[in-house]
Amino acid sequence: MAKRRISDQQQRRIKNIQKKRREKASKNQQQKSDSLCQQGLGPEQSGLIITNYGQTLLVEDKDKKLHRCVARQNMGALVCGDKVIWQAALADNNEGVIVALEERQSLLQKPGFGGKLKPMAANINQIIIVSAIQPEPKPYLIDRYLIAAENLPATPIILINKIDLLEEENRESIEQLVKSYKDIGYQVITVSKITDHGFDDLLNALKTHTSIFVGLSGVGKSSLINHLMPELNIRVGELSEASGEGTHTTTSSTLYNLPCDGILIDSPGVRDFGLWNISADDIINGFIELRAYIGHCKFSNCSHQHEPNCAIQQALKDGKISQQRFNNYQKIIREYAQV
Repeated sequence: MAKRRISDQQQRRIKNIQKKRREKASKNQQQKSDSLCQQGLGPEQSGLIITNYGQTLLVEDKDKKLHRCVARQNMGALVCGDKVIWQAALADNNEGVIVALEERQSLLQKPGFGGKLKPMAANINQIIIVSAIQPEPKPYLIDRYLIAAENLPATPIILINKIDLLEEENRESIEQLVKSYKDIGYQVITVSKITDHGFDDLLNALKTHTSIFVGLSGVGKSSLINHLMPELNIRVGELSEASGEGTHTTTSSTLYNLPCDGILIDSPGVRDFGLWNISADDIINGFIELRAYIGHCKFSNCSHQHEPNCAIQQALKDGKISQQRFNNYQKIIREYAQV
């Protein structure tokens, strides 16, 4: 059944409803902030936003203790992974007020209502691109994620899950896929929860980084997270108790401290983030093996398709660039480039 088209009048009504809700939430948040300030606040200190429940933000202090906080007005959207300055309420109730946002190193976004980009998670410095033996890995989708990671910027790692399902009929194609990405400089890790294969490599890669898993449904992201953090249910319970929001669900991006001293952000809203408002320059920058040829074509506005003396076309003929990667580059240019 075709989706019913929303009329302009309905769109205006929806926008007005959303605006009123935002104004009400902002007013309630300001009232809570004012109330806490009147009770008295302690000294300013650094904190990390673990999750955002709307009006309530869960902040972790330097001792890993959780606090329910509200933000002062006009701070913009605060998200999981943000580093903030906050003050604890003098009353011993684990509440506080966020007074400042520290500079972000990166910000993951996705389209929200009306096509506007909605911030989802901050300060990610590593993206784990998860594929699996089943469903079969799709290089085109992997390349899309690589472009997004390179332009964030964040270090991408390609993870092939369910390696226990490798059989003779798919072994050659999977080995070729792994080799093709390793040859251009990417780290590729193969794992299996069934055989406990590859998790030492994965944990080592996650050390000291703030990472997020991305990939299509069915590739096993949730199972990987549960395997990495056997105590996950305990942690979820702690978050729910600290927030006072009831049973925690993954509708909110949530930050977890890994046993390997790394940080993992789990978010259904970010898992399948893609390419929006992206330029042709961003796309070619996302293909790391093409960067060396940028600026060496005869024409400055070369499309790298049919122009004479194209450096990238010549590199393709010389076997320095794979045909599949070049085809994906051209396809992504056609589909996503904003010119």
